[in-house]
Amino acid sequence: MKKQSFFILVGSLLMLVVAAIGFAFQPSQKAAPGTVSQTKVSTAGIDGLGGSWTLTNHDGNAVTDKDYTGKYRLMFFGFTYCPDVCPTELKRLTMVLQGLGQDANNVTPLFVTIDPERDTPQALKEYLGRYDPRFIGLTGSVKQIEHMETIYKVYSAKVDDPELTEYTVNHSALVYLIGPDDKVLHLFHSSETPDQMIDIIRQAMKRS
Repeated sequence: MKKQSFFILVGSLLMLVVAAIGFAFQPSQKAAPGTVSQTKVSTAGIDGLGGSWTLTNHDGNAVTDKDYTGKYRLMFFGFTYCPDVCPTELKRLTMVLQGLGQDANNVTPLFVTIDPERDTPQALKEYLGRYDPRFIGLTGSVKQIEHMETIYKVYSAKVDDPELTEYTVNHSALVYLIGPDDKVLHLFHSSETPDQMIDIIRQAMKRS
């Protein structure tokens, strides 16, 4: 009887071990085209984000991070072929700029492409023309954009889908509030309303 109980116990333990191993090596689900991931940025926090960079604005002029020092910035990473996330965020940021009133004069909204192969300065200019005229589009070489993604901990991954005529890009969707001293002050998530964003921006301005 004791021997039978021993074998039952051993068998149960083996089943638990197999189940645990199977769970640990279960492949992660593939993200659907156009979806976003906030994992890399949201877990990184604010400390250590940012650094020096050189890009090209939507007028075709070379610019650096120092060109925007002294002003607050709302920076978003996206691409012009984005089907839904980027248009939604740009509309939200437009509402924020309008809601800030005169305070918006001290805020520069930057749209940094994660798709430099297609997003030329002209493409960015035409795309951002649908939104607030204060938006500045930034592009550059693949290496320059990769550098931006590294220093701001941005996630992006090209996705080839046989059902689509163009590739899409999965990417993180956070808005960076950057202070006049070039430090990242806050990371806005999609759940925050324009009014909440306005309050946070104004609080940051009062502290400086």
